[in-house]
Amino acid sequence: AETISLIGKSHKGDNPVLNYVVNNSLREHPVLTKLRLRTMEDPENSMMVAPEQAQFMANLIKLLKGNKTIEVGMYTGYNALSMALSIPEDGRVVACEIDDDYVQISKPFFKEAGVEKKIDIRHQAALKTLDELLDAGEAETYDFVFIDADKKNYENYYEKSLQLIRKGGIIAIDN
Repeated sequence: AETISLIGKSHKGDNPVLNYVVNNSLREHPVLTKLRLRTMEDPENSMMVAPEQAQFMANLIKLLKGNKTIEVGMYTGYNALSMALSIPEDGRVVACEIDDDYVQISKPFFKEAGVEKKIDIRHQAALKTLDELLDAGEAETYDFVFIDADKKNYENYYEKSLQLIRKGGIIAIDN
């Protein structure tokens, strides 16, 4: 089995339990592996969701029988891709990212994985996107929301997400 190089803020240091979990239970799609390795080349790579966290969220989405998800803060798209791979063909991931460089990194990987039609990239301020979704009548229709963007707006993202999430849905927040 390939050893996964640990990344992210939660992986500073050597944790034998985490190493075991990652190296023995992670089932990473080949395109996710390629995107992770590409993201590791970026100086800001600690912003990427760790592979085991993405897998955990994908499993939650599957348990919810999720079809509609939102990611506030897509970065290079690793978690958005993981979510898109976990939802049905008619599913939708709304991925919010303000940085065009990161949006451009993500697109070829979404295409290679065959999920580009499932991922609705919103290249603008996330609060604007969340307001647009509410204005479009999408309140209480989302199964899963992941918030991982500028920390100063977390409370605002959370309040908007409460309006968008369906009863029984999950809002996950990083840090």
